[in-house]
Amino acid sequence: MLEQYDRWIEQIKQALEKWGLYEIDGSFRTIVVSGMGGSGIVGDYIAVINDSYGGLPVLVYKTYETPAVLSGEDLVLAISYSGNTYETILFVKKSLERNARVVIVSSGGLLEKLSIENKLLFIKIPEGYVPRTSMPSMLINTLSLLSRSGLSKITRSDVEDTLNHLENTISKAKSIGEKLAEFIHSREGLVTITSHTPYQPLLIRGKNEFNENSKLHVRIEIIPECFHNDIVGWEKPFSRNNVSIVFKDPDNTVGTKLLEYLIDIYRENGVSVFEIDLSGPNILAKLIYGSLILGYASVYLAYLRKVDPLATHSIRKYKEFVDSNLKYWGV
Repeated sequence: MLEQYDRWIEQIKQALEKWGLYEIDGSFRTIVVSGMGGSGIVGDYIAVINDSYGGLPVLVYKTYETPAVLSGEDLVLAISYSGNTYETILFVKKSLERNARVVIVSSGGLLEKLSIENKLLFIKIPEGYVPRTSMPSMLINTLSLLSRSGLSKITRSDVEDTLNHLENTISKAKSIGEKLAEFIHSREGLVTITSHTPYQPLLIRGKNEFNENSKLHVRIEIIPECFHNDIVGWEKPFSRNNVSIVFKDPDNTVGTKLLEYLIDIYRENGVSVFEIDLSGPNILAKLIYGSLILGYASVYLAYLRKVDPLATHSIRKYKEFVDSNLKYWGV
């Protein structure tokens, strides 16, 4: 499973080779992203990137229900690595009923068939990856479309800088991931991933990685919102054997200062803290770097816990349940 993350550089290079290949014309009110799990997080990353670089507002829906306001003024990006995610398929069908423009990002499956039937733009993602580890490919290919279409101000140069940074830091990321896994395993307490805005998507990504790869429940805390609720929960926890993974962007002065205050609260309440600096020339690079550390850590932790990082039995059972009740989905 580690080799899947080793190939992130390869994924970015492949996506850069197709940069600018896809374009969609027209003007839109919003970008609406539909996706679940490792595909849905791509939408969260795009939202943060557009907030940072400039571009259309991005709304992310991890559900089978479309918003009532969705119309022909909106661009829907349906992202599913397998192309067989029922929630995303249903979202696409409902989006088409509302006359929204739809683009599909996938490796194939039923969504590819749906794109052919409805003459939708289909962005083909390379096959052969575990869906949750194909995030760089889905993300960069989607950003390419948005950049080429004038819907995001991120550029090819930003992605090239990200690639260069990753090539120089992947060994470090792997080493940090292994140390983080050992840190968590030695304490066996509740794990919290913490950072400051705008890195909430990174924390969600990390939570999902530990859920799926390590078979572990994890919670997140994001500054400044956590100062209005979460910190009170540390006053009287059931257990003092807790861990916080703290991601800090050294270029964010306010966020760094607030994190220092929160770390003091953690330590006062017996929380073990593992601090990680987000390095990189831009926010895309920092998101990718942080994601890679968390990916490696979740796999190393799985090995320490003697569980298979690849297997997701509960998700398989859920999909079997959905398969047996398709009449309720209309897929």
